[in-house]
Amino acid sequence: MAGDEGRHHPRRDRLKQLRAFCHAARFQSISRAAERLFVSQSVVSQQVRTLEEDLAVALFERSGPRIALTPAGALLDRLASPLVEGLDRLPDTFIERYHGTPSEGLAIAAGQTTAAMVLPEYLEEFQRRHPEVPINVRVAPGRQRMRWLRAYEVDVVVAAVDLPPPDLEFHPISSSEIVFITPEDHPLAGRESVDLAEIAAYPAVTHPGSHYISELANVIMRRRGQTVNTVLEVEGWNVIKSYVEAGSYVSAVPDICVTERDRVWSISASRYFPSRDYGVLTRRDSLLALAAQWFIRLIDERRPGGS
Repeated sequence: MAGDEGRHHPRRDRLKQLRAFCHAARFQSISRAAERLFVSQSVVSQQVRTLEEDLAVALFERSGPRIALTPAGALLDRLASPLVEGLDRLPDTFIERYHGTPSEGLAIAAGQTTAAMVLPEYLEEFQRRHPEVPINVRVAPGRQRMRWLRAYEVDVVVAAVDLPPPDLEFHPISSSEIVFITPEDHPLAGRESVDLAEIAAYPAVTHPGSHYISELANVIMRRRGQTVNTVLEVEGWNVIKSYVEAGSYVSAVPDICVTERDRVWSISASRYFPSRDYGVLTRRDSLLALAAQWFIRLIDERRPGGS
């Protein structure tokens, strides 16, 4: 009997082990996981190590206070996080589905352009339909938005998406073409089309090189035997537009962020760049909050051909 008790004892704590593991994976930190769970670091460490012993695999690579998921840990995190989060949120989920009323507000993550140019009309309609639901919009770079979504810190992400990640659901809103912009008094202003060689002849202001459009522009230019003449890198489409307005720079931006108020000239770049799809990303699980479900329904209804 004693052997049986010893063999089955870890199973009695499996949820605690998985919860400790999932929080450590989410924050990549034992100490932050302990803070979130209101326990000591030693408790979290012990729970994770016991889970590793039970599964006979290493879940984290440890380097001092820093931890990172091993391949086995990444697999377990994908499997366990929705289950642990589902159990933790079960009371709220039950109340929402039983009473048909949201237990919390709508948390959205978006980029600067999306928050300013795409979201307003949808949020205005959402608030008209559901005035009782508070909305929180968090603006951050793309990787941070994805981390928040996968960590259940936001309900949805609204962004430009080129290829939706396989673990996320994509609900399209609209498409945007890429345009070249110049100052209104620039030599290329007034043109309807330009060659890449003409664009390459002028200094450009761009996002940092790791940004999708910057990377794509470099690839496209190289294929045509040209080089982007980047002299200034800044974050944010509005900042890029302000530099173009003020000087002799050129740039490539989504047409969705160019308005009649901007003192720039737009030239179609659709012959060189593919269009970009804007939409809503959600997790592929059953934990979508009621307010988020209502938001997705609004998006789908307003999409051309939507129900």
